[in-house]
Amino acid sequence: MNVQAPFGFVTGCHAGDKFMVQATLASLRYYCPHVPVCLTVDGEVDVSDLEQEYQPIMLRIEELPSLEMRKTLGRSFHAKQAAMWEGPFEFYVWLDADAIVWGDFTEQIRTNLDFQILWNEISVPAKAQKTPSWLPHFYFDPEKLREFDPEFDWRGHAYFSAGVYAARRNAFDYDDYCRIKKLADTEPGLFAWGDMGMLNYIVHSLGQRGKLKTGLADLQHIPDHHGRAEFEQDCAGAGWHFPKKVRRPRIGHFCGHKPFTFDRQAYSRPFTIARLEHHRRKHSEIGSWLAILNEECCVYAEKIKRRIRQPATR
Repeated sequence: MNVQAPFGFVTGCHAGDKFMVQATLASLRYYCPHVPVCLTVDGEVDVSDLEQEYQPIMLRIEELPSLEMRKTLGRSFHAKQAAMWEGPFEFYVWLDADAIVWGDFTEQIRTNLDFQILWNEISVPAKAQKTPSWLPHFYFDPEKLREFDPEFDWRGHAYFSAGVYAARRNAFDYDDYCRIKKLADTEPGLFAWGDMGMLNYIVHSLGQRGKLKTGLADLQHIPDHHGRAEFEQDCAGAGWHFPKKVRRPRIGHFCGHKPFTFDRQAYSRPFTIARLEHHRRKHSEIGSWLAILNEECCVYAEKIKRRIRQPATR
């Protein structure tokens, strides 16, 4: 796909998260109505309604010009990387389907960089002597990685979620990505959590070598990490609608415990507001709540079906 705009948002959808990406798109249209949006579609999922409602630029994995790329990226966490080499924007912000924009923060996106990490916490001190237990669990094993890249220093970096970031198109090479992916596939335990360990290694190793211009920005709010208070302050007086004024525009990323509205263990208020915003386009207030209830019943029903089928496949 040729570049169609200098800047835009990209999000992705597969059959299991369509009910969430609706909220992502609704938040984008509410807070950043003039910024173009691309929807990456992986697998067999009908998104014609979203296409009609939000008019995103469509990027379908099954229609990528390269058969090899379709096989490498399709039906996996790696599908998001299609925007890196075949996306419509010169510079873009990627959001997983469990993320929403919360205010317009686009002025803080630095398009003069190659890759902007939307996180500003240095995860491991530069002089650390011991590998923290969470690093191989969530990202990669430094001891195993040393066998393949002895020059890479894993300390002093801001390790980030692969679900939210900003990047320049072609910021890193496709062939290099495939080489790292092959390494991940053949060396169990080297990289963790789908594409997250891989992406962090690629970004930090290239940045360390001066081949990628990177930067940090405090533009991501994960409730399980940052708490709920700031969201609740923004929502005060707005009911179940987007607050017109947000104190600190950012991305709300509801990774970990997914933001199901009727799950008491999950914090979902901002995400539910975005889901309601989507459904209000076609339904009444009561109808919008019923639509959310129906979506969650379908998700739980599918989970039960999978659990029932598991013993039969062993």
